[in-house]
Amino acid sequence: MLAPMTEDNETPLSQCDVPPERRPALESYRGKRRVWLSWIDTDEHHAIWQTLSAMVWTDVSFRTLTQFAIDDEASCLGNSLVAEAIINGHVATQVLAIRRLVDSRSDVISLRCLIKDVRRNFNLFTRENYVCHDGLPYDYAAVQHNEMLERVGSDAFWGHTSGPKAWGTSQMAHEQFDRLSGIASTNRNREDRLPLALIDTVEGWLNNSGADELAKWSHAYLAHAGTPQKREEVAHLLVTTNRITNAINALARVTEAVSAYILFASGRLNGLMPTAQFDQFEKLDQPVMRADRVDQAHILWNKLSSESDSCLENVGRDLIRT
Repeated sequence: MLAPMTEDNETPLSQCDVPPERRPALESYRGKRRVWLSWIDTDEHHAIWQTLSAMVWTDVSFRTLTQFAIDDEASCLGNSLVAEAIINGHVATQVLAIRRLVDSRSDVISLRCLIKDVRRNFNLFTRENYVCHDGLPYDYAAVQHNEMLERVGSDAFWGHTSGPKAWGTSQMAHEQFDRLSGIASTNRNREDRLPLALIDTVEGWLNNSGADELAKWSHAYLAHAGTPQKREEVAHLLVTTNRITNAINALARVTEAVSAYILFASGRLNGLMPTAQFDQFEKLDQPVMRADRVDQAHILWNKLSSESDSCLENVGRDLIRT
């Protein structure tokens, strides 16, 4: 069996199972891969997986509350104040997050920028780099054979998952490269390359996700106050819950394809939706306001309304004073 995974400590370049003449290319691959994975998974503020998981949580929360409102028209969720706050907040949060993920500017972390950079450096995706970039052996069968000889007569043991003795991980990397490249295992070569069609497919998913259209809508209505011409360009677009959900799902599939398959790193299969660390339905069975507090609610509403109106008082006087 394989040993539990430990913290990833990058193997020195000189110890990787790659000939010296090809180590400069391996160094470039390792550097790019490190940056890409930081964008995907570890950036403190803008990691793509973190963003997508938050979007999925918000999406599931909104659709759950929507179903509650549909099932019980008499519930407080049917109140115009509550519904307006929930709907407007959902649309703004989700569309702006989608907009960030498809931003194509070079000075941002986004899924669009990730795909573009992977494409620019796709020549680095050789079988040798894919398998051996962090110390895994290229010839896993030989390493496995030696270990089995050493273990003859011994009990069950934990196999290595990283480093030069991790033949099981190397085998998985080879087999995944075989599937992605369409190359038979009998025809493997260290300089095999992943086909550019892979990144074409992934970019096609991104382009067809509907995310760019939602981003354009945000330019006209949400993130910016678009001119009449800008608004006319997106007049055909109806922002719906399903459109937002479909875009999120497509963006998650793009990220999974790059992370778990093209980069042979971690994915989020069965783990995209965060697990609640609290009772997410707590107090939903309680009313928003008790019946005996209606009068106080009107008083509060009128007080806050008056305070808002009062900000316009004395504008003429203060303007003339200046």
